[in-house]
Formats: sequence, structure tokens, C-alpha cells
Amino acid sequence: MPEPPKEPRYRLLGVVPREIEVRPKQEPEDTVFTWPHFLVRHAVIAALTVAVVFALAIAFDAPLKDMANPNLTPPVAKAPWYFAGLQELLHYFNPMVAGVLAPAAALVFLAALPFLDRAKGWRIRDRRMVVIVFTVLALAAVILTVRGGLFRGPEWSWVPPWEHMYLEL
Repeated sequence: MPEPPKEPRYRLLGVVPREIEVRPKQEPEDTVFTWPHFLVRHAVIAALTVAVVFALAIAFDAPLKDMANPNLTPPVAKAPWYFAGLQELLHYFNPMVAGVLAPAAALVFLAALPFLDRAKGWRIRDRRMVVIVFTVLALAAVILTVRGGLFRGPEWSWVPPWEHMYLEL
């Protein structure tokens, strides 16, 4: 029985005869499945980390303070170093200004800075306004953090850093 003539196939971009259609040769992949190879490693590391933390918690005693007494107000707590600048700012200004308005204004100003500075170049010397404003804000944050973290002692009193060792004795 004679074979019927091959008709052209119609594709989106034109007419392509069947003879041109060639399947690419499949090569073996050099990838590894996520499960179980990758996730099992992460689960093992997570379990080891939890075991080490438990061992350290059992080995070393974490001292706690006394029970809470509603009749006795504790002294002013010193914030960790990353909040020491904000606590230093709260020392000088109203909490609404220092805790809400000043950080929000700094973030909004930094977000708006690319729209305010219309310099054409990408080099640092072409973007003087951005560099000056960012430097002033970063310097203020560093100064407040260093001042609040190193120069404040109990009851938020002014204590030079070299006298902290005598306070802890």
C-alpha cells in the first residue's frame, strides 16, 4: 500500500516540514534532588545545633533576678547596644518625638533621598547631597549608640567606660 504524501504542519510562525523536526538528545542531568539529599543535611545540622544549645543550657547556670515585686520599682534598665542610641535619644526628648517621629522621619527621608537628589552621575563625587545626608544620619546614630552603650551606667547615670569595671566589682 502506498504511503500517503506528507502534508506540511502549520505552526504559529510558519510552515515547517516534518523532516526538520528533530528531538534533542537527552543527556543525563548532573543535579541532585532537594529531598532527601539537601533537606536531610539541614535537618541534621538543625538537630545538632539544638543539642549543643541544650548542652550549654544544662552546663552553665543562667542567673535570674528575684521574683517580681509590684511594690518596688526596679532601676532603669539599660537597653542592648543596638537600642542604646534610641534610649539615649529618649533621655533628651519626649518619647513620642524620640521613639516615633525621629526614627520615622529618618527612614522616610532616606527613602525619599533618591527622588530629592537629581544628580546625573553615579559616582560618589557626583552625589554630594546623598553622601552628606547619609553621613550625617549615620554619624548621629553611631554617636548616640556609643554614648548610650559605653558611657551610661546604672540608673542611666553618666559613667566613663574605664570606670565600668569598678562598678561591677
